[in-house]
Amino acid sequence: MRRATVSLLLCGCLTGILALPALGGGMDIPGVGARAKSLGGAFRAIANDWSAAYYNPAGLFYVTENQLAFNEVFTNYRAMYTPAVTYNGFPVGFHEGDIRNRYEILTNPTLGGFVKIPIMGKDIVTGLAIFQPFDMNIAWQVFQPINNGFSLPGQQIENNFDAVAINWVGATELMENRLSVGVSAGVLKADLVYGGFFLRPNPADPVAPYYDQIASRPNELITEWQRSDGEGYAPNVRAGLLYKAGSKLSLGASLALGTNVTVEGDTYFEYYMPDNPFYHSRSDLNPDSISYILSSGAKLEGNGRFKAEIKLPGQIAAGAAYIINDKLTLSGDLQYTLWSRFDGYKFKYTIADRLSRNDTLNAWLRQNMSVPVDWRNTLRGAIGAEYIYSTMLRLRGGYALDQSAFESGALHPAFFDPGTKQSFNLGVGLVFENVMLDLATEYVRHPQVTDRGNVYLAGDGVVDNIVDNMAGTYSGSAWESIVQFTVRF
Repeated sequence: MRRATVSLLLCGCLTGILALPALGGGMDIPGVGARAKSLGGAFRAIANDWSAAYYNPAGLFYVTENQLAFNEVFTNYRAMYTPAVTYNGFPVGFHEGDIRNRYEILTNPTLGGFVKIPIMGKDIVTGLAIFQPFDMNIAWQVFQPINNGFSLPGQQIENNFDAVAINWVGATELMENRLSVGVSAGVLKADLVYGGFFLRPNPADPVAPYYDQIASRPNELITEWQRSDGEGYAPNVRAGLLYKAGSKLSLGASLALGTNVTVEGDTYFEYYMPDNPFYHSRSDLNPDSISYILSSGAKLEGNGRFKAEIKLPGQIAAGAAYIINDKLTLSGDLQYTLWSRFDGYKFKYTIADRLSRNDTLNAWLRQNMSVPVDWRNTLRGAIGAEYIYSTMLRLRGGYALDQSAFESGALHPAFFDPGTKQSFNLGVGLVFENVMLDLATEYVRHPQVTDRGNVYLAGDGVVDNIVDNMAGTYSGSAWESIVQFTVRF
């Protein structure tokens, strides 16, 4: 009867979470599990609550009771960007001074539950978990076209990428009281809202009448702004081992496979033509000609569809935990993430609307665009400690050092991750018979990094001669708080 009740609770929670929007923090602050988070993420050799589905599913086998847990994360990012973008030494419309990202408190509900059942004379732990392994959520107002009377929409740069895993979890023992293995596998649902602008070189012919030198002048750049909103699905697989080397030492290892998710949806476009009365006021120019439209100061609009394949990274990690005495446990983790396979967003458009009266210009406006990145693989190290103060109270702390994925000289506000960051973590756990309440808080500090000069990344999928970074100074921090309720059956 008890197992049937737990199964019904798990199914009900899964139905509820699917109805929730995907909300969350940044990609570099996963926020999975209050206990794990308070240890700085040094949890792979412990992995004894629902968040093992993310860290190391093998750890679930050694949990002595069935569990159902709900986890709520509250995150606030305070990023700052000071633009220093010029073309040929001239300004092109970026605001001056320090600019902060959009202020908001983000929430991220996650949950999981599992039961231990005998199958063919062997104990198996099985359950469900919903968590968010990848997330980027940031928005900026940084730009105003300098040669046009129009203003860009409020959030000129917005990157909201949410990837929620809905995973079955299973664990069993390979060596009695020594070695367990676990798998966490399911579906990754990805949602992307990307808004951004591109400063495209003017396609005017520099040798045509009245148009000498226009193609190379910064104030003649074409500003293209687009907002894409779509979703997609991909497999999500994680596996792990947990080895008890003795009564005090545990070792854990885990593997997460990389996956490609194809996101499809709707796109809205706006194109801002430079306003140059010296050219468009000439009586000998046809209003439908490229020369007229490219100097008219008009705003062109259109709708279409997009498709983008997003290459999410794999991950390998290992950890150790050592019980100093019956009160104190120390833990440590190393995590290596293969961010080099992530190459940004490469949009392929299908545009139904006619954007311009001129067929040649219309074809130019319809070109595919990309937001490329040149990322490297990263290493993250974490240490944590848990002290059992009493049968009711646990005290926890942790620290982590996390490399930035950005290579030097290619920073972009849409993918905010400047410099190697530090995380400082604290948490408490309260035990009330069959109910546990865990609280955690984390402060993340990014160093100040300055990116100078324009960068044109090779292999970005299009031949566009568009600058792929945004030069300037980047810095920031984040606060995160987590509340977790666990019921033991």
